[in-house]
Amino acid sequence: MTPPVVILGGGGFIGANLARRLVAEGRRVVVVDQAFEPWREVPGAYRLLRDLRRPDHVASVMWPGALVFHLAADMGGVGYFHSDADWPASMNNARITLNVAQAAGECDVARLVYASSACACATEAAGDPLDEAMLHWGTPDARYGQEKRHGAHLFTSAPYDARVAILHTVYGPLQEHEGVRMKFPAAVATKALAARQTGRLEVWGDGTQTRSYLYVDDAVGRLIALADADENPGPIMVGAEGAVSCNEIAALCLDILDARHAEIVHVDGPVGVNARDCDLSRWREVFGEPHQTSYREGFGRFIDWLDSLGVGERAA
Repeated sequence: MTPPVVILGGGGFIGANLARRLVAEGRRVVVVDQAFEPWREVPGAYRLLRDLRRPDHVASVMWPGALVFHLAADMGGVGYFHSDADWPASMNNARITLNVAQAAGECDVARLVYASSACACATEAAGDPLDEAMLHWGTPDARYGQEKRHGAHLFTSAPYDARVAILHTVYGPLQEHEGVRMKFPAAVATKALAARQTGRLEVWGDGTQTRSYLYVDDAVGRLIALADADENPGPIMVGAEGAVSCNEIAALCLDILDARHAEIVHVDGPVGVNARDCDLSRWREVFGEPHQTSYREGFGRFIDWLDSLGVGERAA
């Protein structure tokens, strides 16, 4: 029997979307996580409950010849990592990544794709679009970014076929949309839904900080392309080109919802680095021009999904 595709962190946002795509393509998929939300159900995938901080749990989900996606991480948005959560989350992630790196080699997997992060890149880039060289100089963003840089270097030098995707902010359906782990796209879309009733949408800081946002379907397609490529291209950016401000995304969400009457209000809160964009030059060299869903289309789909869950009413 053909070895399965194993998705570590398959109960998470990107992992569940990736699993759905691979199942639809007819691949045999095993999703591994310590918990599975019912709203992230993946029909057709085999679920395994494991704590990947434990070496024995990691070894139990590796198959010789398997394709492994290592997406597992203790993660959240800027509010989560600029808090006391940064230290324990980084410890958890370091344990998971070391366990996976060792077990993948010992079990002789065919290929592994590791999800690093733009947070691993130099914060001193001063708004320049991030490229792959920025893994090698400067200061990563928080302890989370330091650990993600270590993981990128670790898998780049692995004695087996390990590929590194440097993920920028991804958004879309199945994303965490409540609690301290929410990232900005989910937070602003949820607040926009509530603003239909409250007339108010709060943004942390002055709203001029910029980011680029990759729709989850695009991210999944690029992860699969990276995994299926004949040659390992080395660490490569997986993100959207074209940074926009938090204020612009807030206004876009209100416009999509025809809630332009609502006021964007700036409040104190952690904002992270002032600017971050993505340079896809290396991706184009290897894979050609990537598909990139427009912000209007992507946030429109995301808002529709959130609205179907009644998120706006609960947040109002």
